[in-house]
Amino acid sequence: MDYKKLIIEGKSCRSYKSTPVSEESFKELKKFLDSRKKLVEDISVEIKTFSSDIIGKLQGIAGYHGNVVEAPNYMILLSEKRDYYIENAGYIGECLILKARDLGLGTCWITFKSSDEIKKALDISSDKEVVAIIAIGYENTSKGSKKSAVKVGDNYSKAKMHTDSPTPYRLGVEEIVYVDTWGNNATIDLLEERYLIDAFSISRLAPSTLNQQPWRFIIDGGKIILAIKQDDFASDYERGIDTGIALLYFSIVIDTTLFDLHWTLGEVENTYNVPDDYKIVGYCNL
Repeated sequence: MDYKKLIIEGKSCRSYKSTPVSEESFKELKKFLDSRKKLVEDISVEIKTFSSDIIGKLQGIAGYHGNVVEAPNYMILLSEKRDYYIENAGYIGECLILKARDLGLGTCWITFKSSDEIKKALDISSDKEVVAIIAIGYENTSKGSKKSAVKVGDNYSKAKMHTDSPTPYRLGVEEIVYVDTWGNNATIDLLEERYLIDAFSISRLAPSTLNQQPWRFIIDGGKIILAIKQDDFASDYERGIDTGIALLYFSIVIDTTLFDLHWTLGEVENTYNVPDDYKIVGYCNL
C-alpha cells in the first residue's frame, strides 16, 4: 500500500451509499489485522462486523451527542484490557482505516462512552473490551462531502489544511517538533538533514479529537519522544486513541523508508521541560 498517499488524500466519510461491504473485503481486512504489526504485540484483539441493522441499537449510546453516522456496515474492535490497550486500539484501528481506503472504502471513527453498553446493545459475548467502532462503506459522493485541501509536493510539510473544526488549520512541522528541550523549535533544514521531514510531515496529518492536534515531538539525539496535551477537550479514551494514531503515522514512514520501528510506552527520565498540561507517553530510538 502507498501509505503516504492514503494518508494525504484521506478524510473521514460521513455519507455512504447503501451498498453493503462485501465479505471478501471484510476477509481482507481481518487478514490484514492478523498480519500487520501492532503497537503492543501481546495484546489480543479481534474484529466483529455488523450491518446497518444495528443503527437503532447504537443511537443514544454511540456517536457525537448520541447520533450515529449511518453506514451500511460497522466494524467493532475488541481488545484484551491491559496496559496501553487504548493506544494499541488507536494504532490498529487507524491501520484498518488505511487498509479500507486502499480497498476503495470510506470510514469514520464512531465515539462511545461505555464498552458494557455497546456489548449489551449488540449482544456481544466476550471478555474483551470494545475499544473502537468504525463506520465503513462506499462513499456517497453525490452529497458533496468536503475534503480538506492539501498541497502535495515539496512543501506539503507546511501546507495549511483548513477544516470545519475550532482549530482552523494544521500546525506546521516546526510547531510540533522540538529539539533537545521543550520550546526549541526544529527547522525544516534540520529535519531534512536527519531524514525525518517525511515522518513528521505525515505525523502532523494524524486525526485527533476536535482536530486539536495534541501531539508534540522532541528530538533528543537518536531518540524521538512523544508528548500529548492533557485537557478537558478530550477524554482519557480519546487521548489514548489520538496517541496511537500519532505513533502509527510516524512509524509508517520510518518502517517503509528506513527500518522497523519500535515504540516504548511510558514516561522517560528526562522531563525535557515539558509543561504541566502535556504528558510524555512514549519514545522510540532511531
